[in-house]
Amino acid sequence: MKRYAFIVPRFGEGIMGGAETLVGELALELQKRGDQVEIWTTCARDNRTWENFYEAGTTTELELTVTRFPVDERDLDRWIPLQIRISEGLSLTTEEQLEWMTESIHSKALYEHIARCGPGMDAMFFAPYLFGTTFFGSLICPERSVLIPCLHDEAYAYLEIMQALFKRVRGALFNALPEYHLAQKLYGGVRGGECGKGFMPPVEEDLSPYFEKDASYFVYVGRKETGKNAHLLIDYFRAAKERGDLSPDVKLVLVGGGDMSDLHRPDALLSGDIIDPGYVSEQEKRSILKYATALVQPSVNESFSIVLFEAWQVGTPVLVHGACQVTRHHVVESGGGLYFSDSTEFGAVAKRLVSDAPLTDALAASGRAYVDTRYDWSAVLARFDAVMEALFDGELQESPSV
Repeated sequence: MKRYAFIVPRFGEGIMGGAETLVGELALELQKRGDQVEIWTTCARDNRTWENFYEAGTTTELELTVTRFPVDERDLDRWIPLQIRISEGLSLTTEEQLEWMTESIHSKALYEHIARCGPGMDAMFFAPYLFGTTFFGSLICPERSVLIPCLHDEAYAYLEIMQALFKRVRGALFNALPEYHLAQKLYGGVRGGECGKGFMPPVEEDLSPYFEKDASYFVYVGRKETGKNAHLLIDYFRAAKERGDLSPDVKLVLVGGGDMSDLHRPDALLSGDIIDPGYVSEQEKRSILKYATALVQPSVNESFSIVLFEAWQVGTPVLVHGACQVTRHHVVESGGGLYFSDSTEFGAVAKRLVSDAPLTDALAASGRAYVDTRYDWSAVLARFDAVMEALFDGELQESPSV
């Protein structure tokens, strides 16, 4: 039996971020097989305000032992200008980078707990890479710290302080091979390997159509924000309609949190061919996915993209942005979808999917097989054990697939 701690900036029921979902499910599977697992996190719930919401202390949530610590006060007047400069691709000195990280999300009480209890753990896992709890927390006991970075090809990844972080910890668990390759390209010599997220075989259920039975639509599932390229999808969909690539009856459905105003497309819902159903349950989400022509994932910043696998599990192909190395990798490896690079390509492949039912059926079947074989939990835990054994008991040897 191993003792593991997972450290994330926030955790709890209803927190649906990709990193939190990944950490929670991996922790639970390790616990099921007999490992002793704990979640150490802050009292925050909202990833915009980072205000303390939960009570500090230890509880049992989502079948896991969760210990929370208060978030420290931040100086946003110092942090925001630096954040803007990074996001705009402007250079910062090393001192400015450290100042930016110093005003990130922190908890002195959490760090004291790591210093006190970390040496008794076989390993501590920190996710994702961008936050102070990961940066400073992992450096308290670096010899026992393993990153689950959720790394993207973005401005933050190119900061010098990130290279120092990846070099000082024990190693890293990556969600997909392109993420591993990106880390090697950026930092060189990063120890670790691919693990990924596992999926249970789906429960067969009779899902009734959420919309009219013969409705034709593409679906986006995710936060309504420009960082996920939801605004770009709206533009590409509208252009496809204007060119006549898609018939007037084809719809675009946007499922997920956030507000349409965040996309700066105030008239997007007025035409009636773009639909925001508002809050939907998990079962309703699966229904919307099941009866869609395809799931569209326009984001170029993904380290795994759970929703692709959710679509494949209910028998729906996917359409992804070709500039995202990770989602394109999944599509190419699985044969479970298509990808586009610009508005014209989006219109062409969307038209093909609408008109070619045998193709969509074949793509969906290939995607489902990909999930069932490579991302069954037994396969994921086997990769986890191989990487951990190499990190702590010997030098990591790259697998032939890398």
